[in-house]
Amino acid sequence: MKPKTLITLALLVFVAASVATLIMKETRPKPAPATVTPTIRLPHQVVAYYFHGTKRCETCQKIEKVSREALESGFADDLKSGRLERRVVNVDDPAHEHFVKEYGLKTQALVLSELRDGRQTRWVNLEKIWDVVNDQAAFIKYVQDAARAYLEAR
Repeated sequence: MKPKTLITLALLVFVAASVATLIMKETRPKPAPATVTPTIRLPHQVVAYYFHGTKRCETCQKIEKVSREALESGFADDLKSGRLERRVVNVDDPAHEHFVKEYGLKTQALVLSELRDGRQTRWVNLEKIWDVVNDQAAFIKYVQDAARAYLEAR
């Protein structure tokens, strides 16, 4: 065979293998919703996760700080009773790597997880925190509105 034909054949095999891998990956069954073990177990709870890596920039630290302020200033009673829990999780820790897949994390994130009798029923990644990170009032309102919606769900 000619070298040009061999290279063409090798590239076609590579493309076919890549497509097959993607198809298998996309058609694989999704994992069951996570079971979160709250500190205090109530019939209805919300866990606010702040996910970060080991290396943290100034903006990432600001997001953690302002999200904590938003939750503590708006939901002190819910935090005290356990209806709302705040957790800071380093996804670079091997024990926490599963969160990256479960929540489709691409970067630092604030995720609200609703629990019914200890089982996660729904979750939301508050991705717009990155859009309002430099407007503290808008950031706090965004986080509090989302947390309130989850806490008030029936």
